[in-house]
Amino acid sequence: SQMVCKSPFVPVPICNQSLAEKLLKCIWYHGTVHPAQPALVAAHDDKKFLTFHLLYDQVHSVRAFLRGRKFKQGDVACLVLSNCIEWPVFYLGVQAAGGAISGASALFTEYELERQFLDSHCSVVFTDESHLQKVTRAAEKCERIKTIICIRHSPSHSTLLPSHFVDWSDVVTLRPEYDIANVDVESTAVLLYSSGTTGSPKGVMLSHRNYGTMIDVLKDHLDRELIPYIGPSNHSWYSELFLLNLPLYHSYGFMLLNTALMAGSTGVVMEKFEPKLFRSTIELHRPRILFTVPPILIFLAKNPMVADFDLSSIKLVLTGAAPAGKDICEAFRARHKGVRYLVQIYGMTECGTVSHLPDLSVKNVCFGVGKVAANFEQKILDVSTGKEVAVGEKGEVCVRSPTVMMGYLNRPEATAETIDDEKWLHTGDIGYIDNDGRTYIIDRLKELIKVKGLQVPPAELEDLLLCHPLIRDAAVIGLPDDRMGELVRAYVVRSDETLTAQDVVEFVAPKVSEYKHFTGGVRFVKELPKSAAGKILRRKLRDEAANENKSKI
Repeated sequence: SQMVCKSPFVPVPICNQSLAEKLLKCIWYHGTVHPAQPALVAAHDDKKFLTFHLLYDQVHSVRAFLRGRKFKQGDVACLVLSNCIEWPVFYLGVQAAGGAISGASALFTEYELERQFLDSHCSVVFTDESHLQKVTRAAEKCERIKTIICIRHSPSHSTLLPSHFVDWSDVVTLRPEYDIANVDVESTAVLLYSSGTTGSPKGVMLSHRNYGTMIDVLKDHLDRELIPYIGPSNHSWYSELFLLNLPLYHSYGFMLLNTALMAGSTGVVMEKFEPKLFRSTIELHRPRILFTVPPILIFLAKNPMVADFDLSSIKLVLTGAAPAGKDICEAFRARHKGVRYLVQIYGMTECGTVSHLPDLSVKNVCFGVGKVAANFEQKILDVSTGKEVAVGEKGEVCVRSPTVMMGYLNRPEATAETIDDEKWLHTGDIGYIDNDGRTYIIDRLKELIKVKGLQVPPAELEDLLLCHPLIRDAAVIGLPDDRMGELVRAYVVRSDETLTAQDVVEFVAPKVSEYKHFTGGVRFVKELPKSAAGKILRRKLRDEAANENKSKI
C-alpha cells in the first residue's frame, strides 16, 4: 500500500504567465472567433450582456483608470458586490494593472468589511449604491483606501458623489489602454479570505502561478475526463454555458467564472440563488453542466415546486463547498433521472480551490469526493501520531501541489501550522483512500462551521462574545442540520445571572452576516471543557449537544 498517493490524471504544465495575460489572450481570441456571442449575460435581464471584445475593451478602460490612480503590483483592490456582470470587468482590470483582488461578501456588515479592508491593506474598493453606505463607514477607519468606485443604478445626476468616490460609468467609458502590467508570476494575484483550520478569517495569497495552474487543472479535467462521458464527440465550449450563481467572492464561484472565460463559454450571472429565476434561467439557457452546492441540491431534490422544473438539459452535476449526504444524492437522482452523473468535488481555498475531481469510469460515482486532481499528491496522516496510514485507514487529509497558496497574508504562524516544511497542506479534514484511489471525507478536525456552504469561523464569534462585559468565557460550535448544513450554537459562561440568551443574540446579530447568527441557540454553562493547554474541547460540546438531541427523541 503506497503511502503518498499521486494523481491518476495527466498533469498540466505549470502556468508561467500573469492571470491578465492568460485570460485576456483567451478573451480576445474568443471575441475574434465568435464576435456576437456574449461572454457574460445577466440572468434577470438578457439585454444586459457583454461580448468578449466589449469585455476586453472595458477591462482596459479600468486598467487606464487604475494607472491614473498609481495602482500597481503589490496593491490590493476589494470588491463588495453581489454577483453582476461588472464584477469580472473590474477583476480583470485590476489584473491588467498588476494588482491583486480581494472579494468580500455583499452581505458583510460594516464590522466584517472593516476587518477585511484593514487586513488586506486595500487601496481601492468597488461597490454599488445599495452597499455604499456601509462600505463608506467601514472605509473611514482605513486610511489606505483612496478610491471608492460605485455602480449607480439611478440616473447619475440624482446625487453628486464626494471627491474620492468615482462613478463606475466614468471608469468604463475611459479610453482603453491596451498594455498590461508586467508582473512577477510569484506575486499575489488573488487574496481570498478563509479561516482555514483555526482562528478568524485570513487572506489566502494565491500567486499568478498558483491560480493560473489551478484554472488549467480544472479546465483540462473537464476536457479529458468529463466531456467524453456526456458528449458530443465534436464538443465545443462555445456552445456550453456556465451558470454563475455561486458567490464570486468565494473560491468556488470565482473558479467557475475563470473557467468560463478561459473556455469561451457564456457565463450567465445570477445575483444570488432565487428559485424562480434559477428555474427560468436553466429552462431558457439549457446548460448541460451544473456546478452547485448542497443547499441548492437539497432544494432540487426535495422542494415540491421543482416537480415540474425542466432540467432535461443537465447531464452532469458537480457539488462542492460542503458534504452532500448520501440520502440527498439518492433523492436527487430519483427525481432527476435525466441527469447522468451526480458527483462530489472537494477542495479548500488554501489549495487553490479544488484538490479532488471525479473519475466517471468508476462504479457509484457519487460516493466519495473523487480522486486527487492532476498535479496534486495526497497522503493521510494518523491524527494522534502524525504518521502516514495505509489504504482504507482514516486520518487527516494532506495535499501538495503547485497550486497551494503561498501562505496567509502577514500570518507566518498560521501559515506554518497549515503548510509544513515539505510543502504539504494539512486540510483539517478527516478521510481515507479506498483501493480504487478514491477519497472519502468523513469528519472535520478543524473548528470551522459551514452554514449553507459558507464559512462561519467560531473564533470570530467567540472574540465578539468576549467583548460583552457580562460574558466571562464563550465557545461556539456547529450542530448538524439537514437544511442548513449546520446550526450555530454559543455556550456562554456569564458573570451575571441577569444576562439572557436574547441579550446575547442581540449583541452579536448586528455585527455579523445573517448566516453567522445563533440559529442553534445560546446555552449558559458554569464552565467550558478545556484541555490542559487551555484549548476549548469543542468535540465535548458537540457530543453533549448530540446527546441532548437523542434524549429529546
